Amino acid sequence: MLNIFERHRLFVSVSLSLVILALLAFTVSSFSPSKKSEYFRELREIYNTVNNYEKEINSWEAAKNTLVDLNYWNDFIPRYDAVSEEDNDVLLVQNQVRELAVKHQVRSLPEIRKYFGEYLNDRLVGLDYKVTILNDERNKIVVFTHDSFTRRSSLEKFHNTVANDLRILGFKQIRYKWYELEKLKEEKYIHYNFSDLPDNEVRKFNISAIKN
Repeated sequence: MLNIFERHRLFVSVSLSLVILALLAFTVSSFSPSKKSEYFRELREIYNTVNNYEKEINSWEAAKNTLVDLNYWNDFIPRYDAVSEEDNDVLLVQNQVRELAVKHQVRSLPEIRKYFGEYLNDRLVGLDYKVTILNDERNKIVVFTHDSFTRRSSLEKFHNTVANDLRILGFKQIRYKWYELEKLKEEKYIHYNFSDLPDNEVRKFNISAIKN
């Protein structure tokens, strides 16, 4: 007859065995065959969409639509991160979709920044602002010109309204000038730098121009 210590040891051993079996079952099948088939079909469909994606960016409207598509892909892909390593075929397609989406993002962002600058200029020109995107460094530098920037408080208020959108889009620097500075031979401006946000970093392009 088992004494109290042996019975306790047996109970612990059986409990651990049950836990291990449960973990093994989860590893072997993270979802049902029907769910796996659904995931695989969805991924193949989005892979074909991303692989054949050839929209030309020639306006802010086209640029905005591209950002919407990038947001959809970047929202969609991570839902498969919980898939078990046993389901390698699903994970393989997921990685292929992610790589294609990143390539489109890297290719598109310079043009998106260019047309975002034009969009801002059109919105602000009536208030005597001028917005220029410098055609270097993959269009990562934007210049705002307005006479109110002679007052630090006005400059900072304006900066706080545009900085987040510009950072998300991958701009690395904002330059502020007023019209008197443009008459000088020497280039002068006030600037703010952003910490580096590479174009290949996957992120949600949650900018106000899309929300509105």
